[in-house]
Amino acid sequence: MAIASEESPLLPPQSDTESAKGPTAPPVTKRSDLLLIYGTFLGVFLASADEALVISTYSAIASQFHRLSQGPWLLLAYNFGYCISLPVYSVLGDAYGRKNVLVWSYTMFGVSCLACGASATITQLVLSRVLAGSSGAGMVIVVSVILSDIIAPHEIALYRSYQNIVNVAGRSLGAPIGGFLTDTIGWRWAFYGQIPIILLCTLFVAIRLPSFLNDTVVDEAEDRDDETKSRRSPVWELNFAGIFTFSGTILILLFFLETLGTLNEENVLQTALLGLAFVSGCIIFILIELFWAEKPLIPIRILSFGIGAHFLLQVLLLGGRSALVCNLVPYFIRVENTSDFLASLCHVVLATGVSIGGVACGLVIKHTKRCKSMTLTSLLVQTTCALLIFIQWRNGFKLWYSIYLLGLGIAPGILFPALFVGMATYAPEGKLHVCIGTYYLSQQLGLIIGPAAGSALNQKLFAARLWTALGGLKDKSVIIHRILNEVRYANTLPSALREVVRSSYLDSFPSVPLLTMVLSAGMIPIAAVLREAEV
Repeated sequence: MAIASEESPLLPPQSDTESAKGPTAPPVTKRSDLLLIYGTFLGVFLASADEALVISTYSAIASQFHRLSQGPWLLLAYNFGYCISLPVYSVLGDAYGRKNVLVWSYTMFGVSCLACGASATITQLVLSRVLAGSSGAGMVIVVSVILSDIIAPHEIALYRSYQNIVNVAGRSLGAPIGGFLTDTIGWRWAFYGQIPIILLCTLFVAIRLPSFLNDTVVDEAEDRDDETKSRRSPVWELNFAGIFTFSGTILILLFFLETLGTLNEENVLQTALLGLAFVSGCIIFILIELFWAEKPLIPIRILSFGIGAHFLLQVLLLGGRSALVCNLVPYFIRVENTSDFLASLCHVVLATGVSIGGVACGLVIKHTKRCKSMTLTSLLVQTTCALLIFIQWRNGFKLWYSIYLLGLGIAPGILFPALFVGMATYAPEGKLHVCIGTYYLSQQLGLIIGPAAGSALNQKLFAARLWTALGGLKDKSVIIHRILNEVRYANTLPSALREVVRSSYLDSFPSVPLLTMVLSAGMIPIAAVLREAEV
């Protein structure tokens, strides 16, 4: 029996036509199985909360290292680790058993929390966040696969929705929890505090998950000439060349965006070389996917306009949204001088909007069997909200402006399920799992590019405004460097200079919602030409 079904969307199977030996899902969900499911959901919550925690605290963390300009790397590192691990976990589960892989993911996540809390430099912290992203991916993805093994088929969709609710809850609560801990006992304990919880998760999974989840899947290939069967581990079927090339190309892109944000006469050559290296990496990756990889990360050969458009829409959607989201907490701190906890509450508003949008989308699709008009309306709402933030937030924040954040949550909440349904209708027959894997890979790509581009753009304009506004001030370069790399450094300056810093930031920040608005508006014509999904 094949491991994955079309109701396990996060991971592609080893082949759409292969048969494999593995654990068989019971026909009826037992009460004891429900306890197992809810227990593993705690790990899903922890992984989601950990990601949101850093979104709300990275400015405070990086400021402590006097490296705020490098703070977005704390976000990028997690998503980078998640992205490169995404294609790997299904294969590891087949080779070593899902239970073993989940326990290993929990263990590595605990190690990453310890490493994050003990980091002495921002470089160490960034590397620790890569490990956190890689292990966090396993904590979410492997649980999604396990659902297919121990839940009755007709109930899988229901429990997947429960998993999504837990995911949203983690993202909603992680940000304010991180802000509160940073304000009270320090950001390091925000990581140390997760270790006892992850130890409980590890013990629970090791003791309570059934042993059949450690069954492995070994592909059997028949040699027609010798009439013998060879057995090999599914690990060897991983597209190592594609994974390494993809990872290297994304890493080069991040360095390119960072140097582009500080472009001057001294680093023009470096920026040009990084741009050339990125283009070369893209070409090499495409060649590997087309002519080398047996199981490509991105199914280039089967890409049609419709399926490719949905992948592009995910990059634009997550890229534009994350560019703005990661700059919200610094905005409230620099402009309104709020605490980390109060600043992080903006993420609760966003997550609430996502939940509302998701429920509304599900109800509308259920009753109308259509989603294109809802997709276009959501894109218009998102574009309009970004435009209003661009216009009004440049003069400071008022409480009723929070409605724009709610709109920026509702719109993607509708778009996520609507675009997924649309993508599924374009997927070639028998290739749905491959397309779903690439679909989620596109989301992670947007989550990597968005914060890098948004932060680089904002920092460059902020530095330029400061340089002009501070005029002939003594030690201007040193002061600007401190302002850019310590989010609360302006509080130590005289009131006149504090106002200069605030007004300079208000002048530069609108570039971020402008980027979100442009990317959202660019999605509208693409979505408009796609056919109505058949639900």
